[in-house]
Amino acid sequence: MIHVFRVMLLAVVFTALTHAQVADERNTLRLAQVYEQAGKHDEALRYYRDLFAAKPDNSAYFEGVRRCLLALKQYTEAVALLGERIRRFPADEQLLVHRGGVYVLMEKVDSARADWKKAIALNPKNGQTYGLIADHCLNARLYPLAVEYLREGREELRAPQMFTFEIARACAMNMDFDGAMDEYLEYLRAVPQSLYQIQQQIAMFSEVIDGIESALRRTQAAVKRHSDDVSLQYLLSWLYQERKQYGEAFAVVREVDRLKNAGGMEVLRFAGRAFDDGAFRVAADAYRWIIEKYEKAQFLPQAEYHYARCMEALQEQQGVPAELNAQGSTSSGSEAMPAYRGVISLYEDIVRKHTSHPMASESQYRIGYITYHWFGDTDGALRALQGIAGNRAAVFGKADADILIGDIHVARGDLEAAITQYDAVLLSPQLDEKGRNGVRFRIAEVHFFQGRFDTALSELQPLTEDVGTDIANDALELSAMIHQYRSPGEVPLQRYAQALFLERQRKLSEADALLQQIIGEYASSEVVDLCYLSRAAVLERMGRHAAASAVYAEFLAQRGESFLRDRGLFLHAVLTEVQLNDAAGAMVLYQRLLDEYPNSPYVPQARDSIVRLRKGNS
Repeated sequence: MIHVFRVMLLAVVFTALTHAQVADERNTLRLAQVYEQAGKHDEALRYYRDLFAAKPDNSAYFEGVRRCLLALKQYTEAVALLGERIRRFPADEQLLVHRGGVYVLMEKVDSARADWKKAIALNPKNGQTYGLIADHCLNARLYPLAVEYLREGREELRAPQMFTFEIARACAMNMDFDGAMDEYLEYLRAVPQSLYQIQQQIAMFSEVIDGIESALRRTQAAVKRHSDDVSLQYLLSWLYQERKQYGEAFAVVREVDRLKNAGGMEVLRFAGRAFDDGAFRVAADAYRWIIEKYEKAQFLPQAEYHYARCMEALQEQQGVPAELNAQGSTSSGSEAMPAYRGVISLYEDIVRKHTSHPMASESQYRIGYITYHWFGDTDGALRALQGIAGNRAAVFGKADADILIGDIHVARGDLEAAITQYDAVLLSPQLDEKGRNGVRFRIAEVHFFQGRFDTALSELQPLTEDVGTDIANDALELSAMIHQYRSPGEVPLQRYAQALFLERQRKLSEADALLQQIIGEYASSEVVDLCYLSRAAVLERMGRHAAASAVYAEFLAQRGESFLRDRGLFLHAVLTEVQLNDAAGAMVLYQRLLDEYPNSPYVPQARDSIVRLRKGNS
């Protein structure tokens, strides 16, 4: 019995010791890994060495030592470590590859090649070996050598598409964009569904001028050789669009549409992207092409509507003429009137031809929008919108017509009707949170116009919490204005709010007159600073640019203590440059801003403007 007891006791002790050793080993490994991840490779190496010494056959411990030696650039010791390992495992080609990688870091390329030759000879059909060799070459920035081994592997395995992306990446890193594109184009021909993947790869060097030019040149040549390859045509169109060459892209897309027998759908998609990117003329040409070629297509109403939107955008791009912008004039004697009326006619044709189509509702909304924003015709705009607002919200889930009706009530001076309209819109279940906040801000503005500052602040407060949005920024600006300028008395700010309300109504002459009165009557109030800047903006809208410049100059001369002086200087400089076409005068004002207010938020724009103007004069 005593003997049995001793045996059992020894077994227990041995088991306990074994568990202790395992726990100690696990803790040591964890420490090594933590130090390695923290970048403390010297500490990690100490623990990995202890583990490797205890268990030299453990590949994980060996790899830990190897990685740390490389991280510490102890290349000689790493070579010795790998040499010993190779003697123990001569059939492991990865060991030879890794030692070759260390030789490369030591700039012993011939030794590296010798090791890699042995590694490949062990298993010539192992594609992983070629890829691993290439990785070592890339790490050492030996890009042509990486390409050499990858192509050798492709040939040995008789796989023409193998390593395409690795070779192209190495070529691109070596600024050999032609070589990269040749790889991508061959792969695209073999695997057309890889188009998106290839576009992503090209996008990685498309910001480099030589890169995008090479991509375009090589793709053009490939399309000439294989003109019936749709995937190549797609890529060429995309490259033109990346370069903002939408005219050239349109020609290619038409060919794609023909090759695919797409019935105009390819051109329709292209036109949408061109419009979104601001290429309104090309987008209009694309939509017109569809309209003329596919008169009976189901998507004809969409094409006609978007063509009209392009023409509208082209007019807006030129700027609404002052005679349309001021006083809400709808005089048919305006020279600009025919072009603007022509856009409305396009929408009216859609409403007449496609009465029950959703594009008829969209067109009717645009008619109301243009009638109000371009011509200031509130009666005509209401007539256009009131007939579609209910159906537009109920059927299409859009509250835009209802919101615009509220804006029109504001322009007509009927603020109570505007509040009622906005309140009703807030109850709409179709309105998302962004749209709801936009309506809430409009309500706050109405209270501001009425001089109800406490109510306005109450409406604005929740809007300021959505940090980073345009609405939050607008709400913060209006809140700050009320807080800053309502004291010591609210009357000047109330009158300034009335002037802004007149401007919103397009009663620009009345707004100008009221702003002048405030400037004269409340010279000691800080509100006068706002009045000067607003008056200059009103005169600009009226097309009276010289008068606006004089107001800016008066503000700078009279309001020496205003904290808005840097804004006044910047706006005066922009007016002088753009509207008065006085580059020299503008540069003086921009430079004055830099000298007097070096910490102003307008400084970066001022610097850029000075550089641009100097280049223009050189």
